[in-house]
Order: sequence, then C-alpha cells, then structure tokens
Amino acid sequence: MKIYFTCSTADFFKYRDSYFGIRNFLISNDHTLTRDWLPHTEKALQEGRIDIAFNIKKIYQDCIKSIKEADLVIIEDTVSNFSTGHQITVALQSKKPTLVLWQGKKHRHFKQMFIHGIESDILQISEYEPADLYKLINTFINKYENATEKNRFHLILNNVERNYLDWAQFTKNKSRTKVIKEALKIVIDSDKNYDNYLSKHDII
Repeated sequence: MKIYFTCSTADFFKYRDSYFGIRNFLISNDHTLTRDWLPHTEKALQEGRIDIAFNIKKIYQDCIKSIKEADLVIIEDTVSNFSTGHQITVALQSKKPTLVLWQGKKHRHFKQMFIHGIESDILQISEYEPADLYKLINTFINKYENATEKNRFHLILNNVERNYLDWAQFTKNKSRTKVIKEALKIVIDSDKNYDNYLSKHDII
C-alpha cells in the first residue's frame, strides 16, 4: 500500500529509533512511502544544516501532495505541534484513514484531548508501548485495506429496530445508515478478537 508517514522534528533524536522503526517496518513489509524524508532530515540535523537545507514552502507542498497520493496516513504524534495537527486535518479532509500514535500516556489534565472531538470513522488514535508498536500498525493497515470500496447489503430488521432508526433519524438528525454505521464502528473498535485476527496477517 502507499502510506504517508510523518512525525515532528522537535526532540527528533529522543524518539529517533521509534521514527525509523516505523519507517523501516513499513518498507520491509513492501509498503511504499509517498514521502521518505527521515534519512536526509537526520543527516541535515546532524550536520547543523537545517536552516539552509530546506525550502519550507516546497516541504509543505510536498507533504500535501504526498498525503493525497497515499492510501493510508500514519502520524507519530508523541511530540505534538501545529505541523502534525495540520497534517492530521489534511489527511482526514482528503478521506485518508489516519493512525495517530502516542508513545506512552499523553500528558494532559483531562481524559480526552481536542483531537478526540473529531467525528470520523477513519481516524484511529492509539497510545502504544514500543513492544506493541508493529502489531498495532499492522492491525491498522489490515483494517483499512481497500477501505474506499463500497458494498451494498440488504438488511432485514424487526419492527423494534426499525422504530428506533426512525426515531433516531428525526431526533438526532442522522440518516438510518449513519446510525447503523456508527453502532458498527463501536463494535469493531472494541472487539479485541478482531484486532488479534488482523494483527496476525503476515509481518516480515
């Protein structure tokens, strides 16, 4: 699959191994990175060339183009900033299934952060430990493979279920299809057996 992967350059060397671990995992599993920027960025940082080596307007344009060319987007957002936040927004606006990764517990005063307010069936936010990282990524990739394909089902409901959908349509201002899909997403996201099934697809 074509995957766009990015992270912040702030605290780059602190999280360098995680960043390159994700990059190398994706490449070794035959995925194509739509923008493979880590190696030359690391070299520039090591040599202190960061102020003269890059044209920020071109970087921005390349990032937007690469997001739109990708099938999936993965953003390591342990070090959150405006850049990663904006790229998450662009990815969702471009209808790209997006995985946002936080290493360990995110420091915050409240249980949820601003990003949790986004209503999207293609956004996944996951806190991880290094030992579980590749399994989590593989599960996400398998979950959203061919996600843009649409399938039509003939669904038979009893009167209780139909009455609820009618009620929800008028009181919640949602289509019957949206109510059903939202309920199904809750089940999918919480089904650990399904996650285990997806994670067991071949990993190199």
